[in-house]
Amino acid sequence: MIKSEDPLFSADNIAELATQALRQGMNWTAFRPEHGIFLAEGNGYVLRPKLHQRLTFEIIPLPPSKSQVSSDVYIPSSLVDKLFFGILPGYRLFHLPDYHVGTEAEVYATMHSLDSTGSASKKLRDNRHPSFAPKCFFGFSDIIPLAAPMLRHRDSTIIRLPIPAQYSTGLLTHKEGLVIFRHRLGELIASPQYTECPSLPVPEMIVWVRAKYHELMQEYPEWEDEVLANKQINNRSMDFLDSCHDAWDHCTTYLYSLITFHGKLFYRDLMAAHLKNAVSYWHQAWNRMRAGTTRDNHGLRDYIAEGMHLYWDYLDLVVDEMEMRGWTNVPQEVLREAWVVMIFRGFCWWRCHWMMEGQDMCEAPDRLPSEYYVEHGEENEQRPLREEEYVVVTEA
Repeated sequence: MIKSEDPLFSADNIAELATQALRQGMNWTAFRPEHGIFLAEGNGYVLRPKLHQRLTFEIIPLPPSKSQVSSDVYIPSSLVDKLFFGILPGYRLFHLPDYHVGTEAEVYATMHSLDSTGSASKKLRDNRHPSFAPKCFFGFSDIIPLAAPMLRHRDSTIIRLPIPAQYSTGLLTHKEGLVIFRHRLGELIASPQYTECPSLPVPEMIVWVRAKYHELMQEYPEWEDEVLANKQINNRSMDFLDSCHDAWDHCTTYLYSLITFHGKLFYRDLMAAHLKNAVSYWHQAWNRMRAGTTRDNHGLRDYIAEGMHLYWDYLDLVVDEMEMRGWTNVPQEVLREAWVVMIFRGFCWWRCHWMMEGQDMCEAPDRLPSEYYVEHGEENEQRPLREEEYVVVTEA
């Protein structure tokens, strides 16, 4: 942390300057490197350039009446630093690149990179509401828990992350999303395709997801209750975090085995197929609400609960999209199983991390310009799995 006896602060480059100030709990009130304008405030200090010395700054304590100490502590990681610049680190084990999501133009470009036909970008653009939360990209925000590596460190309760996009939460963190997922998963397992066909057992990982979900729900009330979870920013129980982390690891091992068996672009295409349809949920859910055709919301918010119902409706479209992308050699049951695991893994990721919640996120300050980010190494979150962690996948 900043010490009062250290009146000068220097950095080797703009990215280091920006991230070091943010890590100290300060906010950039002026950040225009092209004009040499820098000013950061917060945590009881002002950071401003020292005259005639490039990237050397004076640290000035604020008067007590103006001093506001920040309790914001972010996960210390070079991967997390990217989020300050609107860059989402992609999970290298799954052959995912980094995605730029900090501006509207970057969001559309990223969506286009995942679907070169342009139809997904058009859906995303067409389904935004001009007056209600116009900065929010509903559905697209799923890319955060689905593409990022686990950023939380073992043996730590520090889980706060910077906000990489104009809207970063979504159905994979809201209570409505988890509750409807649980009910729809139970309906899938009890469906005639399994109960009336003994030769077609319920896929093993779907059974595991349901059992693990109920275990987390019974042991930890904050698993489904996002309000309770969000009250525990950097002080969630270690047992809860480790349990979610373990479940994420297990899902990761399974999905990695599919990549190893079927091809390195398998997960990327599965994620893209989901996002291509997910960006439609908000518009369709509101239309169903107005028409009075929403389904059982279990006493929760209608349009969000309906959104997860729609995610399950989209599952056949996800399978179709995967086949159009050339994955015809993968049985449809495996594609459905992989989607269920991917979504559950997204829930686990969110419970191991925290960002600004609710509508406030849509009005959060813009990210720092991504062009000023300078790569400075990645940590062992990107390690390959050990041989004993592999899940063996055989052809159906």
